[in-house]
Amino acid sequence: MHVLIIGASGRTGLLVVDEALKRGHTVTALVRDPTSLPPKDGLTVVKGTPLNKADIETAFTITATPPAAVIIALNARRTSESPFAAPASPPRLMADSAANVIAAMNAHGVRKIVIMQALGVGDSLPNLFFAMRWLIKYSAMAAQFADHNLVDEEVKAASEGVDYVLARPTRLEEGDRMPVKFFGDQGMGIGSFASITRKSVAAFLIDAAEKGDWDKETPVIAN
Repeated sequence: MHVLIIGASGRTGLLVVDEALKRGHTVTALVRDPTSLPPKDGLTVVKGTPLNKADIETAFTITATPPAAVIIALNARRTSESPFAAPASPPRLMADSAANVIAAMNAHGVRKIVIMQALGVGDSLPNLFFAMRWLIKYSAMAAQFADHNLVDEEVKAASEGVDYVLARPTRLEEGDRMPVKFFGDQGMGIGSFASITRKSVAAFLIDAAEKGDWDKETPVIAN
């Protein structure tokens, strides 16, 4: 299978690329800085941004056949890791990127899109630990989650002809791949301190691209 990965140079995106190649898939990665991805067999790197429709078109057409699936592992940036740091990305980075990708998918007859979101997006917010709900409401994380919520709403609204999976991992950690546990589409019963390793998320995103088990769903995942 050929996969287009958006956000491939991020901490999770790099792992998604590695996991896809490890499974024998080929990958096109659309990134702002091609030097952020070391050359690998089966990897085609396109310089650009998902906010530019022409760059997305290049990513879809640079190989002989278009991708069979698209994985988006973008996240809006802040000026530092602090939840109170100022946003450093446009307010609709993720929403506009997803809209541009889906438009290209429709033009090229591609149905499958897997998007990494987070626990706390959409109707999973009530099942998030109360301290995190406070941060989402009162810190700079509000801008990130507002963008995530737009993705949730707009992808679902544009879902005719598109098989989406909106993955909602809980708190991300470094570490080895571990078994993934599922907590429905809303995170019922997930508890206060659940976490998941980035390698586990990367493996799930590839699983979701390969299979139809979670199509039209918003699976909440943790270790």
